[in-house]
Amino acid sequence: MTDSIVYNISVEMIEKYRGENLIVRSHDPSELVKKLNEEDLDKLSYVQIHTLGVGIDDLLGWEYAVPIDLAVQNPLTDLPLLYQYAPLLTNHAVRVSVPVAPGFLNLAKLAISLDFSVKLEVLQPGRTLFEEMIQLAHYYLHQSTVSKPIEYFHSLFLAFYHNTPLTLWSIQEEDPTRIRYITDQGEEAVSKRFTEMGPAPDSVLVIRKFIEARAAFQEECDACEFRVNCSGYFKWPRPDYNCDGAKSVFRMLKDAAIELRKDLAQLGERGENRS
Repeated sequence: MTDSIVYNISVEMIEKYRGENLIVRSHDPSELVKKLNEEDLDKLSYVQIHTLGVGIDDLLGWEYAVPIDLAVQNPLTDLPLLYQYAPLLTNHAVRVSVPVAPGFLNLAKLAISLDFSVKLEVLQPGRTLFEEMIQLAHYYLHQSTVSKPIEYFHSLFLAFYHNTPLTLWSIQEEDPTRIRYITDQGEEAVSKRFTEMGPAPDSVLVIRKFIEARAAFQEECDACEFRVNCSGYFKWPRPDYNCDGAKSVFRMLKDAAIELRKDLAQLGERGENRS
C-alpha cells in the first residue's frame, strides 16, 4: 500500500485498511457511523451509501461533517428516494453518483434542484443516452439555477477554459495511478466500472489490456481533437466503440469554455478603455 493511492473499500474492511487514504462504502449508513472514528477522518475522502431508501437517522446525528456520496443503482426507481437525504445538507456535502442509464436525466436534474452535486457514471452509452447527456450538459451550462457541479461536465469545462491536460480518468476517479477499488471479495481493480465487466482484473492487468486495446485504434485516437482530455476513456471495454456522442458533449463544453474566455477578455478590454 502506498500513501498516494486512495482505496475504495467496504466498511467491513476498515480494520485492514485503516491508516490508508480511503473512500468507505456501505449499504447500511449506520455501519459507517459505528465503525469510522475521528482518526479515520484525516484520510477519508468521503463515504458512499449503496442502498438508497434506508434509514438515515444515524447520519443526521453524526458529529463529523463527512462528505456523503449517494450511489444510485437504478435511476428510475431511486429518483423519489433522493428527497429524504436533503436534511443531510445541514452538516454534510452530498453528491449523487448516477449511472448513465434510462431515467438518469430526470434524476440528475432533481438532485441539482435539491442542492446536491452530481457525478455521472459513464460506460459506453448508446445514441439515445448521449442525446440526454447533451441535454444535461446544456442544462449545466445555461440554467441559471444550477449552483452545484455536474461531473464530468464541470471539471472538463474548467480544463478547456484553463487549457489544462486533465483527463476523464482523473475526473471520474479511475486514474490507475491513484485509485484502487477493492471488491467485497477483496479483489483489487481500478474502479467499480471494471468489476461490472466480469471478474475484477487487477490494476496492472487493466492497464496492460487498455494499452493493447488502444493500440488497435491508435490512429483514430491520435487524430481526435479531444485525445488529451479523453485519453481513450471511451474506448473501454470495446475499443471499436463509436465516440461521436462523446465528442458532441466534449465539443459543447469546449465551445462554451472558449466563449466564456472571449467574453471575459472583452470585459477586461472595456475596463481598461474606461480607465
